[in-house]
Amino acid sequence: MKWSPRFFRALAWCMIFISLAALPFILFAGLEGRGDIARGFTVTVASGAFIGGIVLAGTGQVNRPAGASAALRLAFFGWVLVPLLAAPPLIAATGSMSSGIFEAYSALTTTGAIIKSPEEAGVSITLWRCVLAWLGGLGSLVLAATVFAALDRRGVGLRRTYLLTVEHSDLFTNFGRALRRFGAIYVGVTLAGFVLLMLLGTDPFDSLCLALSGIATAGLAPQSGALDVWLSPAAQGVLALLCLMGAWNMAVQYDLASRRRISRGTGELRAMLVLGLGAALYAAVTIDISHAWASGLDMLFAITTTGYQTASQPVLPLTLLVLLAMAGGSTISTSGGIKMPRILLLLRRAGGELSSLSHPSAAVRTRFIGRPVSDSALTGVWVYALAYPAALGLGAVALGMTGASFHDSWAVSAASLVNAGPLAGVDFAALSPATLAVSAAIMVLGRLEVLAAAAAIYVIFARD
Repeated sequence: MKWSPRFFRALAWCMIFISLAALPFILFAGLEGRGDIARGFTVTVASGAFIGGIVLAGTGQVNRPAGASAALRLAFFGWVLVPLLAAPPLIAATGSMSSGIFEAYSALTTTGAIIKSPEEAGVSITLWRCVLAWLGGLGSLVLAATVFAALDRRGVGLRRTYLLTVEHSDLFTNFGRALRRFGAIYVGVTLAGFVLLMLLGTDPFDSLCLALSGIATAGLAPQSGALDVWLSPAAQGVLALLCLMGAWNMAVQYDLASRRRISRGTGELRAMLVLGLGAALYAAVTIDISHAWASGLDMLFAITTTGYQTASQPVLPLTLLVLLAMAGGSTISTSGGIKMPRILLLLRRAGGELSSLSHPSAAVRTRFIGRPVSDSALTGVWVYALAYPAALGLGAVALGMTGASFHDSWAVSAASLVNAGPLAGVDFAALSPATLAVSAAIMVLGRLEVLAAAAAIYVIFARD
């Protein structure tokens, strides 16, 4: 088994980014009067700068290309190791190593499950969670457009984009380009959301946290409770728009911003909006029109795997919201889940099969994004779709073995797998350290879209 030096360099850069992000928080925590948390941030900064600097210095002259195995290892170890570097201040805030590490994994994988409420955690930790989620969302976009797009070259190509020509001999080539292009849109949408929330009268700190968390579809909030308790309806709408932008294909957004046109679209944005409108109409007809706004937003927050709760008394059942979160947003997005384009493709294929029942001699052909889809590619999509229920069941069993109740096992497994922690509806602070550890592992599995995690584990022990 060969380990590419490019892998270590990329991982070192991830550590450097985390340490730089934590640097100003030493001052923030000190001004807040939390010396223990400030020391935690100091540990993160010093450790990241030291380890990352040593690795970069030792691999500075390496230019050998790195293939799919190295890229998969980076995706896996990036999600496994980097949260440990971000954990020290969270450990200090929660007073527990298991809780702090859990919160670090939850934030970076954009899951949004928390142990300490924002009021208990304090300003610096609340903002640190949102910053970690924002960085995790950006990392998800880069990996989706580079590593996962290359691995998908024999399939339907849902992650392909003209913006990046995938170099199969060196998958690290596109990291910088993807970071610059998607990062520009990501930063721009975040700033626009922050300004809009401010203009609508939202507190500046709340606006910043919601802008960072919303675009990352993390579901983290600066205040406890339902949104209608502390956020105006107009600001709720802006937050929902941010979540939609995070769950929409970032390559399409870059295309729209740079070329003023959309060269391809898979219909996921339209599907998410239709589901939100359908939920609003359902609430208006069956209950009262006053519930339509909250129901529509709850649907959007679920399908984007954000998980915010709009009203104190939700109308839509939690089970329905979790099932919709399994579908998720676009393939090149910050959302979790199976991903909406795969669901739409399978539905189109199912429609073709039903149509063939009335015309048995007709050939069933499936087209998607203007291209024909082969049966082998459809098989790959089916495998992706079936891997999630399998992972959900295995995760629930593993959580049950740690002592979690039947309800909590299934709820935590589902919410962790689709990276939508608030939808679990459980008190994570009441879970055992073993349960939190299994939940964190499921979060990483979900962020790697299950099959990529399995492939990464295989190549770790396989020869290149």
